[in-house]
Amino acid sequence: MRYLSLTAITAAAVLLSGCSGMNFSIDDLLAAPKLTEEQTQIHEALISAVGRGITLKYPRNGTNRSAYVVADFDDEPTEEALVFYEYSSAENDGIRVNLLDKNADGDWYSVKELAGAGTEIDQVIISPMGHAGEMDILVGYQNPAGENNLEIYTYSSDGFVRIGTDSYSLLEAIDINSDGSDELITVQRTADAETGIISSRAYLLTVSDNEITKDDGIDLCDDVQSFVRAYSGRLSGGDPAVYIDELDSGGMLRTEIIFYRYSGLQDPVRQRYEKMLPLCTRPAGYFCADIDGDGVYEIPSTKPMLGYENAVAEEQLYRTTWSEYRDFYELAPKLSGYYNVTEGYMMSFPSRWNDDVTVKPDPETLETVFYKYAGDINAQMTELMRIKTVTKNESEEFLHDGYSLIASRGQIDYLVKLPTNMREQMILTFDEVQNNFYPLSY
Repeated sequence: MRYLSLTAITAAAVLLSGCSGMNFSIDDLLAAPKLTEEQTQIHEALISAVGRGITLKYPRNGTNRSAYVVADFDDEPTEEALVFYEYSSAENDGIRVNLLDKNADGDWYSVKELAGAGTEIDQVIISPMGHAGEMDILVGYQNPAGENNLEIYTYSSDGFVRIGTDSYSLLEAIDINSDGSDELITVQRTADAETGIISSRAYLLTVSDNEITKDDGIDLCDDVQSFVRAYSGRLSGGDPAVYIDELDSGGMLRTEIIFYRYSGLQDPVRQRYEKMLPLCTRPAGYFCADIDGDGVYEIPSTKPMLGYENAVAEEQLYRTTWSEYRDFYELAPKLSGYYNVTEGYMMSFPSRWNDDVTVKPDPETLETVFYKYAGDINAQMTELMRIKTVTKNESEEFLHDGYSLIASRGQIDYLVKLPTNMREQMILTFDEVQNNFYPLSY
């Protein structure tokens, strides 16, 4: 069973805040956490080198979200640290990256400061890309004027140096060709000077002995408004793959798949776009996800839930089918049911529900209610269960009122309430609910 990531929990908490009266802001969500003892030592060494007039800068995406990144960047036994910051004084504008190391006494000291290449940090990737005992440091900088800027650094006996640069709209590190070292998949967008039409290409970047090699790239689908997310996973056959969620000019979300075969990158959605693109396109918010935790990302497709076939857009509810890509341009369904986008969970419909169940939100209790469909969404229907998403400090009162805990993560609990009239064969057991319930992790 998959659980909510911190990002999903935060999103759910923000959505729930409209009912609880809590207020959130971007500054609150990006507020610096309390420093650990090691970070405090690093910070003091940094201040000693550059002064106190600095503001720490935090990566906005990726797995490394701290202004302090501690790792073993070279082939020595001790760890090093990166710190990202900007100076408060106007004459020293722009992001800085500082590498710190330990001396023989175990004290931190600043090795070198380099200027960054953007106004904010997009993400930081630490990866061994073809080195023996050394890690490459990849920093993506956000640039409001256009493509993000990628800078690649290394730390060795030659010091802390920048070995390469590139630009990107999307960036992902993965061992795409299964050679034992990570490669970079970058996506770049370019506009035709005459027509203004924007095209996109995916490239494979490799780093070896401080040399960067970039292939000729492959075309992605046209009409990309923006790239939203990328996910490193694998195909159903086991090969590594990158799944890319993107928005088209009509505001629809779609997925492209990048993998390595025949000595180069492949994108089956682009290669057979007339067949594949409609299958991989759905409303915004329906991101692909590794629903069952097997490393293969499923791509959602939607159709109106029973009773919503003629509903206006703002009242539309969908039944979502999650499918995995298989060779020869096939999407094979794995799960189908109701995906609650705002609360971050999927309720798969068991086989006996088939096409006989629909969903209605309860506006008074803010619950999702599942019904045995009677041919009219507004008619009297038999209730089968209701699911409620609450914060942990709210759970106890509901647990005393006939609800049961299905799953929890962080400060979010998912509860279910089943009818007491179990003579209705469509009513699930608690175990069936739990086995078909998937909190989604992004």
